[in-house]
Amino acid sequence: MSEHTDPRQWRLAQVQLANWGTFDKQISIVNIARKGHLITGPSGSGKSSLLDAIACVLTPDKWLRFNLAAQGSTSRTDQRSLVSYVRGAWTRVTDDDQDRVVSKYLRPGSTWSGIVLRFHDGEGKTLSLARLFFLKGSSVSARDLGDICVLEEAELDLTDLQKYAAGGLETKKLKADHPAAMVTSNGTHGKFYARLRRTFGIENETALQLLHRTQSAKSLDNLDRLFRDFMLPVPDTFAIADTAVQQFGDLRDAHAHVVELRKQRDLLLKLRTASEQYDTCWAKHVDLNTLNDLLSPFLKRRELAMLNEQQQHLRRTLAQKRAQLEESRAEESRAESELRTASRVVTQNGGAQVEVLQATLDGARNDHNAIENRRRRFESQLQSVGITRMPQTAEEFAELQTEIAAEAKSQEQSVGASYEDNDRLAKARRDVREIEAQIRTLRQSGSTVPDNLQRVRQAIATRIGIPAESMPFAAELIEVKPDFKEWTGAIERVLRPFALTMLVRSQYLPAVREWVDNNEIHGRLVYEEVADGIERPQPVLHRDSLINRIEIADSAVGAWVSWALSVRYNYVCVETPDGMGDHSRAVTIRGQMKTSATRYEKDDRRGINDRSHWVLGDRAGKLSALADRLKEAQEELNAAQEVVDTANRQEQERNIRRGRLESILDGSWAEYDTISSQKNVDSIEQRLATLTSGDETLSRAVQAEQKAKAAYDAARHATEETRHEVRVAESDLKLCEEKAREIQARIAAGELEDVPEDTATRLEERLRREKRAIRLDNIHEVGQRVSTALQKEKDTARDAADRASHQVTQLTTEFKERWEAVASDLTPGVEDRAGFLRILDEILTNGLPTYETRFRQLLQERSRDLVGELLNEIMSAPNEIRDRVVPINSALARKPFDEARFLHLRVKTQRSAVVEDFMGQLRTIVDGSWDDQDMQTAESKYAVLAEIMRRFDSGEHVDTAWRRQCLDTRTHVKFLADEVDEHGTVRATYDSGAAMSGGQQQKLVVFCLAAALRYQLAQRDDDVPLYGTVILDEAFDKADTRYTRMALDIFVEFGFHLVLATPQKLLQTIEPYVGAVTEIDNPTRQLSTVADIDWSGHTAGDSDARS
Repeated sequence: MSEHTDPRQWRLAQVQLANWGTFDKQISIVNIARKGHLITGPSGSGKSSLLDAIACVLTPDKWLRFNLAAQGSTSRTDQRSLVSYVRGAWTRVTDDDQDRVVSKYLRPGSTWSGIVLRFHDGEGKTLSLARLFFLKGSSVSARDLGDICVLEEAELDLTDLQKYAAGGLETKKLKADHPAAMVTSNGTHGKFYARLRRTFGIENETALQLLHRTQSAKSLDNLDRLFRDFMLPVPDTFAIADTAVQQFGDLRDAHAHVVELRKQRDLLLKLRTASEQYDTCWAKHVDLNTLNDLLSPFLKRRELAMLNEQQQHLRRTLAQKRAQLEESRAEESRAESELRTASRVVTQNGGAQVEVLQATLDGARNDHNAIENRRRRFESQLQSVGITRMPQTAEEFAELQTEIAAEAKSQEQSVGASYEDNDRLAKARRDVREIEAQIRTLRQSGSTVPDNLQRVRQAIATRIGIPAESMPFAAELIEVKPDFKEWTGAIERVLRPFALTMLVRSQYLPAVREWVDNNEIHGRLVYEEVADGIERPQPVLHRDSLINRIEIADSAVGAWVSWALSVRYNYVCVETPDGMGDHSRAVTIRGQMKTSATRYEKDDRRGINDRSHWVLGDRAGKLSALADRLKEAQEELNAAQEVVDTANRQEQERNIRRGRLESILDGSWAEYDTISSQKNVDSIEQRLATLTSGDETLSRAVQAEQKAKAAYDAARHATEETRHEVRVAESDLKLCEEKAREIQARIAAGELEDVPEDTATRLEERLRREKRAIRLDNIHEVGQRVSTALQKEKDTARDAADRASHQVTQLTTEFKERWEAVASDLTPGVEDRAGFLRILDEILTNGLPTYETRFRQLLQERSRDLVGELLNEIMSAPNEIRDRVVPINSALARKPFDEARFLHLRVKTQRSAVVEDFMGQLRTIVDGSWDDQDMQTAESKYAVLAEIMRRFDSGEHVDTAWRRQCLDTRTHVKFLADEVDEHGTVRATYDSGAAMSGGQQQKLVVFCLAAALRYQLAQRDDDVPLYGTVILDEAFDKADTRYTRMALDIFVEFGFHLVLATPQKLLQTIEPYVGAVTEIDNPTRQLSTVADIDWSGHTAGDSDARS
């Protein structure tokens, strides 16, 4: 076959190599025929090593793959490398010391290697390309391998270049000795390959990769792989994605700042609510305190006004009583005069003895009245001790005394309530006080942790100068999810030891340790260090894990709590005891726990549903439970009090009865004998009647005297009564005046504050609500009730203010801990709350709107500039690929694929569902008018973009595979080859070599490859490319003679210079396409030899001896 070439085309003319693989100990030279060249020899002789030597000069290291023909289409790791070639790896043996298979080297010490490629252009010009290596010592590391690349338009010999590498690379000396040469070193060969491409007229660097991959054309079995891996460059989508990931940082930071500002805003809005509540409650407390403070002066001033009214009333009453007294005195004087007159008349009529009897009668009547009074009291006394029958005679009285004495003797001394009753009462009182203290602490602190532990924490916090909230108990951060509230009791049992642990951050730990060691805490305290560096929580493998049924509050130590729980309390919640056998740690809903593979525990000292002892979360629930418990405790207290009071009352009644009975024993019947005293009165009255019955005048005089005496006694009594009333009125007036003067004096001295009119009105209303009729005798009692009500309201307001203050301190402490830089000059607590609220105002008015606007702007810019560009690039890729195929189709039209048949490539868009979904996500981001979109829409777009950027930047296999599938637009199309006749009619369509024989597949792919090479290497109007050498290693191993010849004709037709390597196959078919044959042999596996042969089978020459 005639040589078809352009005299200007550069073709490989000679290869020199030394110390390369099994080409050992001398310089081997292979002269390459300009028509074409065949390299043959048995397998393992070194054919591929020779071709790899050529490739390591022509191909940049980033694309260099050795022994490609042997690797085929597999993705196994390369076993050959620059180091293995320089060292001369020739076999692999087992290293007993290291218990592994290792390579055995021909050159284990310091060594050099060299390769020289000579190219001629047919017009007498020569271009030499060389690469020298040096590896010191016994190193097998690529980092220790040094190299030099040389390009010179002259004939270079490896014999001359050996001196620059044999003892170590001498780059400077080489440059000095060859000033016209392009010399690069140590892996930095960009200028070398740029000069090479300019000389060979190769515009695109990827053409060098295509030339290298053509060496293994036998591995190409379908059109898709040919075009995706050999022809089409890496699409710009990868670079756009990388740029997007880099520039996404600004957007991510902007969004993160918005999120942080929102977190700050949300926390500070809670603070504002708590602050307003504090202000309201504190103002109410202050107002009520003011009312309570002014209540006493108000009552005094109110009392003074009432005293003034009372004085006027008393003065009027006193005047009236004094007038009545004068009248009574006059009436008494008149009655006394009439009595004296009547008494003289009795005396004048012989009434001396009558007067004596009358006096005796008066005395007897007085005695009888006294005995009657004693008898009535005695009768009442008897009834009080249960004796209803009154003695009527001395004998009955004596019998009664005998009975009382016997009863007193038989009764033992009573001791009232028993020890057990009093102990029960004391315990009930303690329970009530403790529950009230728990309720008070829970309301004030908002914490479910027991009061004694909170007091210890507060003492520590006060001593070291931090808010108590900086050292939370775990219970204050954990809450059972509402969906699993029926499991709360069981979860409480599992977590209680951890829940009552005080969490101390590392910076506070030394001070806490010192305080705890130096103080009596009167109880048990457990605290644990919370380090700054927090490990990620261990994964919760079981869906029924206790960890999945609780929530952890977002706080400075929340992440640590999540980690600790995942490590220590990953209990599985099981419905039945049998379910515990499947897990090493488990808990039933009734509170039975399995704490290890063999240990079980159940503690029912407290009811599992006794919420009053729960410490996790749910403060309202615990408060309700404590209220129920308080009610029960108060009922028990009332019952115990009733028992004790009843016993004491009964004892008191017995003692009173005993005293009264004893007093009866000391009395006599004469003290109560009204019958005898009445007989004495009757006897005297009879004697007086007998004395006066015989003298009518005396009788009338006596009756007149008795009447006068009765009138006198009445007048005297009336005078005494009126005199008493006057004294009472005078005393009342005097007391009233003294009280008024005392109040006036205190007012004058400034001891009683002025009461504003509105305050007085409010206090008056409160008095009227307690009692409508306010008098001097009840004003202070009513005032006390008002004071009690005010104190209660004030305490309630103060408690509410304290709770709000606690919440303010909690929130400001959390803010300070989470955003130290923002609140660096502020102190957590109520006093500095205004400073924190100023931060909120700034966030609401400037900070958040500004950063949200910036976020939307950045999102719009990134969406337009990056996402939009990426989407356009993906959508336009099929058309761009079609444009790239146009010149290849022009090249294919130059040569028939078969008799009267030509190939025409067609590109079909074929995107997977994953790609379509990805493109849909991109459209979600870029579609719509940005002017009309709110923050919610922007964040929805951002969430999609952030997930895409995360996967772009991820190193996870699933994400890298997804990224490659979405971004490699070469895989978004399928390549079809239409077989057309001279009229353009499609006669057959090949779908990546499907339904074709192996030879047909190779022919199809190689045909397209040749066209692609011409497209990459030749200018559009050139008949042949300026660079012509194409190396094919073991090509056409599946094709028959006809297809092999046709494929070779394609390369020759397109103007290529073929260097073929085959293991003594298809030689007669290949003969017309080559001008010479080189045989490589390696019978010992340690030394490859090179020999030129002729087609008659005789050796033409052996180059092994040349050096």
